[in-house]
Amino acid sequence: MTDQALGNVVIEDVRDDDIGETFRLFFGMCGDEPTELLVVTDANGLFGMTIDLVRLLQLHGILPSLLVAGVGYASASQLSETVAVRTRDLTPSPMSAFPGSGGADSFRRFLRNDVIPRARAVAPATRSATYFGHSLGGLFGTYDLVSGDKVFDRHIISSPSLWWGHRELTRRDLQHVTGEAFFCIGADETDEGRRREGAGLPDGHHLKPVPNYLDMVADLMEFATTLSQQARAGLRMTTLVVPDEYHSTASPIALTHGLRWHFEGRT
Repeated sequence: MTDQALGNVVIEDVRDDDIGETFRLFFGMCGDEPTELLVVTDANGLFGMTIDLVRLLQLHGILPSLLVAGVGYASASQLSETVAVRTRDLTPSPMSAFPGSGGADSFRRFLRNDVIPRARAVAPATRSATYFGHSLGGLFGTYDLVSGDKVFDRHIISSPSLWWGHRELTRRDLQHVTGEAFFCIGADETDEGRRREGAGLPDGHHLKPVPNYLDMVADLMEFATTLSQQARAGLRMTTLVVPDEYHSTASPIALTHGLRWHFEGRT
C-alpha cells in the first residue's frame, strides 16, 4: 500500500516467524534514484519526522538522494503502543525488569537478511547503509556499532540508553570498532533534567522517572571517552551535547546534525 500523506512512500507488512512479529516497513523515496540508504527504527513514531527532515535538507543540496526505510510494527499506530515490542527488539541482553528483552541479535538478523535486501530492491543504486535510532534505538545502534559483524556502515545515535545492563557496552573491549558514528544527546538528559521533563506525568506512567539515579549524559560521555581511547584506528566519531534539550526533544536535532556530519560535502 502507498501512504499519500507522506508522498512517495510504500508500506509493506512482513512477518518474521523466528521473532514472532509482523513488522510494518516504510520505504520513502527522497530524490530520484537514491544512492544512499537510511534505516530508522521506531518507525511508528520517527519515520514521518525522518523523511520530512531528509527532504527539507535536500532542498539546498545538503544531502544526496536517499531511500529512507522505516521499521515499525503492524500492530501499532503510534510509538506509545510499541513499548513492549521495542524493548524486546532493541536491547542486547535480557533484564529481569523487562520481560522478553534481549532480542537485538534476532532483530539485527531481520534487518540484515530481510529489511536491507527489500530496501535495495526498491532502490538498487544504494551503496552504504546508515542507521538512525533514538533512546533504546540509540542503544541498539551502539550495540550494532561495537559488534564485530555490524549491519550498518554509518550510525546516527540519539540519546542512547547506555544504562542498559548496568552500562554493559562501556565495559566491552572496543578496540576493534570501525566505521562512522555520530552521537548526540540533550544536555537536560541528566537525572535532574529527566525529573523536570516528566514532572507533568501522572504517577505510574511508564515514562515517569523512577527513583533510581540516572544521568544519560554522563553515561554517554563515559562511553564516548572509552570508545575514542580504545578504537584508535578505523573509527571516525563525534559527540554532540545540545543545550536546553530533553530526551523527548533531542531526536530531530540529532538527526539533522547527524545527517549533515555524515553527508554534507559528499553530495
